[in-house]
Parts: sequence; C-alpha cells; structure tokens
Amino acid sequence: MDIFRKISWADSTGDAIPFYHNGKYHIFSLTSPPGTTVYPARLRTTWEHSVSDDLVHWEELPTVLRPGEGDEPDASGVWTGSVIYGEGKYHAFYTGYCLTAEYQQTICHATSDDGITWIKDAGNPVITPKIELYEKLDWRDPYVFYNEDDGCYWILISARRLDMPVTRRGCIVLYRSNDLENWEYYGPIYSPGHTNCPECSEMYKIGDTWYLSYSTFSEFVNTIYRTAKSPFGPWRKPRKDGIGGRRFYAAKSMQDDAGRRFYFAWAHDRAENSDRGEWYWGGRFCIPHEVVQDENGELDVKVPEEYSVSTCTYGFLEQSEEKFLFSCTISPRESYDHFGILLKSDREASGCLQLDFDVAMQRVSLLNLPMDTDPFWRQSCQAVPPATDPGPDGIRVCEKTFDFWDGCDIDVKVFVDHDMIEVFVAEQIAFTYRIFEKPAYEVGLLAQDSKVEFSNIRITK
Repeated sequence: MDIFRKISWADSTGDAIPFYHNGKYHIFSLTSPPGTTVYPARLRTTWEHSVSDDLVHWEELPTVLRPGEGDEPDASGVWTGSVIYGEGKYHAFYTGYCLTAEYQQTICHATSDDGITWIKDAGNPVITPKIELYEKLDWRDPYVFYNEDDGCYWILISARRLDMPVTRRGCIVLYRSNDLENWEYYGPIYSPGHTNCPECSEMYKIGDTWYLSYSTFSEFVNTIYRTAKSPFGPWRKPRKDGIGGRRFYAAKSMQDDAGRRFYFAWAHDRAENSDRGEWYWGGRFCIPHEVVQDENGELDVKVPEEYSVSTCTYGFLEQSEEKFLFSCTISPRESYDHFGILLKSDREASGCLQLDFDVAMQRVSLLNLPMDTDPFWRQSCQAVPPATDPGPDGIRVCEKTFDFWDGCDIDVKVFVDHDMIEVFVAEQIAFTYRIFEKPAYEVGLLAQDSKVEFSNIRITK
C-alpha cells in the first residue's frame, strides 16, 4: 500500500500546494529543515516539488524555492501559496516570511517557463498589508485562480481586520488582476467573525455553487468550507462542513481534466512521537480526499478509486501488521445505543480510538479513550485507567452528523499506517488522527445495546 507521506529526505512535511496541469498531478509542499521542531527554525521552509500520473506514485523533483538572505522578504521562510499557469508561464504566489522586516508576512511572486526552475520576482513583495485596515502581522496564504464569472484573476489573502473583536478578526481579503502583475484591492470577501485567522483558503465552483474552504488553527484544528451562489457571497455553512476531521489540516485541492477534485492535507507530528507530546506544525501527508457534490450542493468525501484494492487477504481482528487497509460493511439491525470499530486498542477496549456511530444523535465520531475523570475518582477508584491526553482536541477528536437507520449498509474504510489513522465513512465523511502508542490490537468491533452485522470484512496489506 503506497502512500505519499513526505519528501524522502525530510523529517516531516507541511502545507500542500496542489496543482494539475497537462495531465500531471503536482504537489508543491512546505518542508522544514531536518532536525527542527519548534518556532522559528521549524518554519524556515522550502518549497519542494513532487509529480504523479496516478495520485499514488510520486516522483520527487528539485527544490522550487528557498528562503532568502539578510533582510529579503522571505529570509525566514517560504510559506504557503498557490501555483497557476497563466499569461504564457507558470506563476507561484507565496507568503514571504521575514522576522526582522517591518511587515513579517507579505505576498511574494515567482515565475517559471517549465514548472521546474523558478525565478523570484525582483519586485517582491508584490502585495503588503494595508495597515490602516488590517493587522500587519497576519497577511499570508495567497490563493490565485482565474474567476471566469468575474473575467479576471483573483487572489485571496488571509488577514485580520482591525475593526473586529480581537479573537474574531480573521478574514479573507480579495485583490483582482487582469495580468497577474498589477493587483487592485477589493476588500474582505469573507469575514465570519468566528476565528483568529482563516488559513490556506481557496475558492472554486462546481455547477452553479461556489465553495470557499479554509483551515482554523484556533478552533478545532481542521479544514472547513462554506457555499454560496456568487463568489462574492454570502457564504453559508453546510450541514457537514468539514473536508476531513480534526488534524486534517491546511487542506487544499486540485481538479483534474475529468472534473474530479482532490484535497491534500497533513496530520500533525507530536513531540517525541508520543501521544502526550506537544503538537507540532507539520507532519505527514494524508491520503488524498476526493470530494463530490451531492444533491444539496454539499460535499461528500470519499477515498479516491486509485487507493482501492482489488486483491486482498482476509482476517478478523487478529491483525499484527501495523500498515494495512481495513474495510467492511456495517449494517445495523436493531440499534438503540451505539456501535463501531475499535482502533489501536488495549485488551479491554478501554484505551483506544473508537469510531462511534451514535444512533440517538445521528452522529459518527472518533473518540480518544479513555475519558478523564475528576481527581477524586482517579484517586479512589482502582479500575479507572489513566486517561489519554488529547489536549485541545478533546475526547471526541472528530465528529460529523450522519444519517443512518436500521437496515442500511454503511461502507467503512480505515487506512492504518503505523501511527497514522485515516477513516472514510460511506463516501461522505473522512477523519484523520495519529496514535503513537503500540496497541495490543489494531482492529476490533463494538456493539452497545445493538444488533449489528459486520460483513465484507477485509484486511489488506
């Protein structure tokens, strides 16, 4: 099971910058210097480049962009951006980061004739913060695309408004251009009033519906999206608003010639590869998530068919390998409480990740067990095991509303790659998490006050 997790020489990877052109899938990715873990050294990133014909097998190409020197606008790191082919050449717009500059984050530009060798714009930075309206510290993550409805190029920039409450200032600012060189300020295209700074935003259209996705590090550490009938909004929250779950971060997408759209994201590293370690920026790439528009204009999430397996071995819970695909069909028959799948479990299913289908709540969750208790109970009850420490993720690290009923069939696929756990439910929902502790069992099944049929069980190495 080949899964592209990072550039081979790197300790970890960061934001993916997907780009599809002339039948090739490209991933430009932020890569930290080896041996770095914390700010600011971890963020002195380069842009690395990988290319694929099939989304599964990736060829590594030369480094695209490196940090500058001295007081150059990208001396402290070449951060997230986007790539577009337009006006006869390739263009990369990226965040230049310089700790010693007046504007630490600015929008920079580079071009290429072949997509391999890139030249930075001598005029960098090309867009600096409008400090009369926005904070000068947060001005990053440019996303450029050609908006056919508006007849020009758009660039979206993550920023923070000065006229909003301090924890709710995050917004997305729009500039427009006819030539990818001269940019005219429009204003905030999205200002939700619910986040510190919406990172890695992007916008695209499927049918007559527009989609705006972005990530929030200050709330739930995931990638969400909004819908509208116009690229100018208003933007509305869908019923299932996440592309993945918690720790499926900084997700950005590309669309191929067949109209299929794939999101790429990473799941965070933890200090000392420990379940109690500090969460880091950067980690491992997740399996690409394919999104498909449903009848209500919302996005279902599924495993790309390129990751499906036609030959497999069979097993039932006795799984010692640490890298495999577990798939099954779950069919509730008389379900009154909950049922699901146990992952990375101890012998008593008290410490594990639990994929939990809650009948009453019509919800599917990924639980990090056991739950913590008050200190009194921890001290007085011998049977209470030490709790996991998910930190800001909480016990229910991922959750989505999900309709199911007695007699339905629920397709579940779980990719386990040592500490990486990636779950896909009914080609609608995806969750990502990381568990580092070695378990007694990799996979188990659970039914609480329920009659449930688990069929088509397959374990594929």
